[in-house]
Amino acid sequence: MEQESDLGDLEQFLTFTIEKEFFGLRLLLVHEILKPVLITRIPNVEDYILGVINLRGEIIPIVDLKKRFHDIDSDIYPISRIVVVMLDEKRIGILVDEVKQVVKIQKDFISYTTDDLSLNYSKMVESVSRYEDHLILNLDLEQIVNFVSTAK
Repeated sequence: MEQESDLGDLEQFLTFTIEKEFFGLRLLLVHEILKPVLITRIPNVEDYILGVINLRGEIIPIVDLKKRFHDIDSDIYPISRIVVVMLDEKRIGILVDEVKQVVKIQKDFISYTTDDLSLNYSKMVESVSRYEDHLILNLDLEQIVNFVSTAK
């Protein structure tokens, strides 16, 4: 019984890096992780949308968060991954430099952000958590899906 209550105090995040910064996504929202595949460019979209991929017959937009956050084009390396996430029946892919691990973080170590963050991606960060010697910026998937939807 005690173990069940301990699990209720934990959140699970998939962690990954973009430009050596650690980010997290709620694990329940992650659909799958792909090795980089051919991305078909789409004309006249925002520059942080790399294009689309065909994932088992479904067309999924791919977002380059490095371009969005740092205005730097991502280079795709063998360790790069596309994290496919799902929110409200919408799937999008997020290109990341490297997937790290799934971490379980006690809710006490998660600080929800305010709009006072001076980061250029503050609206897309819902919380900051501590794990070992890292601070992890946990992304607000709803904001990411919204900015992709408005960019199309």
